[in-house]
Amino acid sequence: MIITSPTGTEYMVGDLVGQTATYRLYLCTQVGTGRQCLLQVAKETTHNGDLDRTAYILRELRAKADELERQYESRRRFPDERLNYHFGFPEAVESFVVKEQGGRRINVLVFPCVDNVIQLVPLYNIIYKDHKRVNTRTSAWIMGKILKILVFAHDQEFQVNNLEPSNILIEPDLHFVVVFDWSDARSSPHGMEADLTRADIMKAAHAVITLLGGDATMRSFPEDGVENASVYLDHLLQLAAGRQSSAAHAHKEFYQLLKNSLHWKGFHPFTTLNR
Repeated sequence: MIITSPTGTEYMVGDLVGQTATYRLYLCTQVGTGRQCLLQVAKETTHNGDLDRTAYILRELRAKADELERQYESRRRFPDERLNYHFGFPEAVESFVVKEQGGRRINVLVFPCVDNVIQLVPLYNIIYKDHKRVNTRTSAWIMGKILKILVFAHDQEFQVNNLEPSNILIEPDLHFVVVFDWSDARSSPHGMEADLTRADIMKAAHAVITLLGGDATMRSFPEDGVENASVYLDHLLQLAAGRQSSAAHAHKEFYQLLKNSLHWKGFHPFTTLNR
């Protein structure tokens, strides 16, 4: 099936790849360019407002990310250095209502960090479908990149809210992390309250602890032989317990801890183990 947007752009609709209570997700290809996209289709017209709001939030985030990138140009240490905040969320390239689809709204989503959407894997799939866990160093780059997304979102006065493993996607080889669904995000135009920012950090830490095969309640983790891992794991537990309400402080503190305890030196390959 081909769907045509108001701009005249055609999208070839592919397989259903997911759904929630309010929308269905289909793989799709932009006709003419071959660009891989996701088609987010409201299940009912009563959910059109949810998709419209999602598209608005994603466009606001992209506009601010682009603005910050322009401001950063004069401060780059290297010519190709970028902030790349826009890698942390989808881009809504189009949002429109299709009469032939019963007047339901459609969002066309792409991911600036990857060429093909199937490169991205939800943490949920690793945990519950593949029955795997990641090792300590893999969890560290995932947590660090989630905190970077939270720094950006909170600065734009958005609480992400949905940070379940099903909503956090990773590109395992290139080390990208994406928060996919922003429909539950809350705007706080008069400033982010500490309880809201703390809740996001706690949820992110819980997701990563689960990905590690750990149990925050029992304060237990499987052993993977990393020296000084207990310092890092204890820090994750503290974040999960609500120790930190500032994503910016949490992000800075997190990488300092990695350098001090795990002797962090950069890229660590994505590694999974049996649960």
